[in-house]
Amino acid sequence: MKIALSRLSVSSLSWLAYQLILESKTETAYPFLKDHPLLTTLQTTYNRHQIVYGKQSYSGKGKLVAKANLVQNDAFNGMKFCIYGLTKVGGNSLQADAKDLYHLFKDAGISLSRHKYWTKTAELSKLIQKLDKPENKEKIERVHLTEVFEMLKTAFLDFDRLSLEQADANSKLRLMGTASGLRKELENAIHNYLALATAMKEFDGWKKLCGTFNELVKSIRDTNQKSDKNTTEQNPES
Repeated sequence: MKIALSRLSVSSLSWLAYQLILESKTETAYPFLKDHPLLTTLQTTYNRHQIVYGKQSYSGKGKLVAKANLVQNDAFNGMKFCIYGLTKVGGNSLQADAKDLYHLFKDAGISLSRHKYWTKTAELSKLIQKLDKPENKEKIERVHLTEVFEMLKTAFLDFDRLSLEQADANSKLRLMGTASGLRKELENAIHNYLALATAMKEFDGWKKLCGTFNELVKSIRDTNQKSDKNTTEQNPES
């Protein structure tokens, strides 16, 4: 689970911490994590980080982020309603695939578009990863929603990029001193927790957890690389 935490944006680092905590606390198969000091430290550090980070005022790119959020919501709701409609037409050849796909939307949250930015981004990222699996992409193609799905992915990446840029700019302008110290604490808490999972991966229960953490790390690393590539393409002279 190699990842350069210091190279992640503030929001990407926060997202990774949130996902590690979420996976650790929602999986009943991990009773050994209950009250574990490293998980407790990660949770406490993350909470403190969010209190400070949440005080930021959105400026400069606020309107762009809000507009991108609406586009993302429209794409999510549009695909959701198309699939839902197909589940209600009994006897049609697409119903089974539609029901399978709609189940994934239900898992993510039917009213996900109404959630706060950070919660929505985390859950929508997981949904898109599931929909992007070969077996689900085939179902999407059979219900003729491949174009709509590509629009959803594009809308999500655009919103994620803009919100990260907005958050980073705000952090530099208003939270430079305070956030820098908390960021290092959060980096250390994440590093120590991932190191624990790696060290224990051969023991009962830990192998599955370590595999899940590997997928999270790979996801955030790939997203970060795509963000870097998009920034380079948009600023070729920098």
